[in-house]
Amino acid sequence: MRNSFSPNQRGAALYVSLILLILLALIGIVALQVAGLQERMSANYQASSMAFQNAEGVARNTESALKSEVTAGLVPDTQIAATNCTASHDATAWNSNTSHVRRLDLCFSWGGMDYPSDESERTDQIYQVTSFAQDRDGLFASSEAVVDTVFIP
Repeated sequence: MRNSFSPNQRGAALYVSLILLILLALIGIVALQVAGLQERMSANYQASSMAFQNAEGVARNTESALKSEVTAGLVPDTQIAATNCTASHDATAWNSNTSHVRRLDLCFSWGGMDYPSDESERTDQIYQVTSFAQDRDGLFASSEAVVDTVFIP
């Protein structure tokens, strides 16, 4: 039996298959890197979403407690004196699941809004509720979120 290949063509299939194998290995490595990146991105998204939901929960709980105090006729502790409307809170001492409340209606000159036409539109008290939370408690928290709301009981 005679070989139909010339001496220059011997082993060409081996080289072609090795090149294709190397290309497939490179494509596999790139696919692994892309999958790892997507996994890290989704974990970061989950952590930031969890931190936001925790901060939102802290804000809603603070608003609920504030509404209970206002409904009961108690004057809530606003942490800022009525005459000091320019003071801001110090957020550097915050830890997970904390909030800050400040009364806003004492800082404005309402003018014509002092006497609303409808009693249901009367806003005697307006509060700013700022809450801070992390995705996890302790040292392993990777995301933080702050929610700032204006609350009218």
